[in-house]
Amino acid sequence: MVGVTYAAADWLDLYTSFATAYQTPTTVELSNRPSGEGGFNEDLEPQDLRSIEVGARGLLKRWLLRYEVAGYVSNLTNALVSFQRPDEQTFFRNAGESTRNGIEVLLEWSPVPRLKTRVAYTYQDFAFKRYVTDAGDYSGNREPGTPPHQVFVGVSYQTSFGLRSAAHLRWVDAYTVDNPGTVSNWSYRIVDLRFGLDRKWKSLDVRPFIGIDNLLDQRYNASTSINAVGNRFFEPAPGREFYVGITIGAGIP
Repeated sequence: MVGVTYAAADWLDLYTSFATAYQTPTTVELSNRPSGEGGFNEDLEPQDLRSIEVGARGLLKRWLLRYEVAGYVSNLTNALVSFQRPDEQTFFRNAGESTRNGIEVLLEWSPVPRLKTRVAYTYQDFAFKRYVTDAGDYSGNREPGTPPHQVFVGVSYQTSFGLRSAAHLRWVDAYTVDNPGTVSNWSYRIVDLRFGLDRKWKSLDVRPFIGIDNLLDQRYNASTSINAVGNRFFEPAPGREFYVGITIGAGIP
């Protein structure tokens, strides 16, 4: 990787970089052969990436706002893509060529020392540039398993007497789960809450906490199995969950 950063102002840094990456298949990806024979899958090739990124970051002291904005353009050769046989075993093969372009934005605002807020946005335009298999020609289709848009919003506050609270919102856009792009995982939004208390008891740090995951009891899939056989793409997540705990630590003088 090679990059250049230019300090345009005390509140603005501009940067650009060019990177390459070479990744060989893992043992998990190599371990199964679609033919059913033993040994490693000798048909798999390493994937090769070329990427250019440009961005800006800085701190607007007057508004106590930190920001980061980045855009990237990537070309991936021999991308490793998963698929399944009728016996539900997972295998991998190389896609001829893919483009992976995107934008990432981060804003952090702390109007008072005890209050912190964060907003992050990700845009992904991942597509097969050239990908032909015995099952069909998927050139031009979106890469499955890649949501076009994602948003994260977080707020945390800590009182002077040690009470901590945090709320997180995650929104994930719908995305395809198969190479033809005929099946999609629906979009979802998840709200999580967490509360904690920092206390001292003799020489111990005592930190009880309580939390609620999926506050709105959203029905969604936590993950998906790409190109699964028999339309078994979706892995549902639990509904609303409550948890409690305590952390006890001994301070070292």
